[in-house]
Amino acid sequence: MRNTPNLTPGYSDVLEHQIRTTRPGMAHFANTGPFGTICGECAHWGHHKTRRTPAGDAIKTQHVRACAKYHELTGKHGAVLPANTPSCRYFERRETEK
Repeated sequence: MRNTPNLTPGYSDVLEHQIRTTRPGMAHFANTGPFGTICGECAHWGHHKTRRTPAGDAIKTQHVRACAKYHELTGKHGAVLPANTPSCRYFERRETEK
């Protein structure tokens, strides 16, 4: 396949960077939150996932490092997100416990 020099890019450079850095399971595009923040600092990073039997009885509950906002918006559990992933627009700073 030959490159054609007269084609224009499909997205702006900023949007292209956001798309490239976004990981599956994020509630919105990466790098759309406050400058320099990461998912590990967000109140939505990490939630409890309950495994159930076909009858609906809870078998096991475990803490997963995935986006709780993604789960809230889609009703599905997303993939595990590394703590250093750039934050999205739903970023809320986690309360520090004293």
